[in-house]
Amino acid sequence: MTETFRPLDLLQSITKKWWITAISMVIGGIGALILTEFIPPLYESSASFSVTIDYTKTGALSDVQEDQAMRGIGYVITSDDAIENVVNEVMTISAFYSRDQFEKESFLDREEFLWTLRYRSSDPIFARDVVQAWVERSNTLIQDGLIHAQIVDSETKILWGLENCLELATGQESIDTLCGFASIKELVDEIANISSLIHEEKMAARGLFSPLAVQIVNQPQVPVVPVRHQRNLFVFAGIMSGLLISNLLQVILNKRSFEFDK
Repeated sequence: MTETFRPLDLLQSITKKWWITAISMVIGGIGALILTEFIPPLYESSASFSVTIDYTKTGALSDVQEDQAMRGIGYVITSDDAIENVVNEVMTISAFYSRDQFEKESFLDREEFLWTLRYRSSDPIFARDVVQAWVERSNTLIQDGLIHAQIVDSETKILWGLENCLELATGQESIDTLCGFASIKELVDEIANISSLIHEEKMAARGLFSPLAVQIVNQPQVPVVPVRHQRNLFVFAGIMSGLLISNLLQVILNKRSFEFDK
């Protein structure tokens, strides 16, 4: 009669040798606890921008247009100008700091009309300082861009008026009473100047448009509770690892014992 290895026999064997499993779980938990002493906790500091749109100026916008407006803010926050300025400022604190490190440890999240800047570090004060530099530089660029966007709107209205004057004055010998210019050539030159100015202001606006209003609604704070390195979770994982390893070893030993007896 050929005997077969039955899982029930293994379960009974493991139950009888429960102390082996218990010791393995204790060793796993203690090992995980010791391991946490060598892994520094990770802290996160954050700051948020709130974005609103003046619909009295824009009229109804589609979801795509609203998304484009919001993305414009994100582009400014992650622009080379913003990041390089932050990195250079942080380098006065940590000489070996680099842009690569910033990009690995920083995060930018968007939720509806809210942009949140996050930074993680084992040093909670350092995390706060980096976010502070990042949000201040981003806010400077955003507000400056919005000012230039307002100039674009104003100059565009002036351009429309000049172009209307040019259209009405074409073919007339004198346009001084109509547009305030001595000649059509002078009017055309002014249109060219205004067009050039609008182009420059659009570049300075960084893709933003004037109906936007952006403000900081959450200033960065020194984090107290780490976002990672939860000791209880590590210990639990160590205990479960001890349980699995103990059961696996007993499976192997019981199979060998069964084959030997056979």
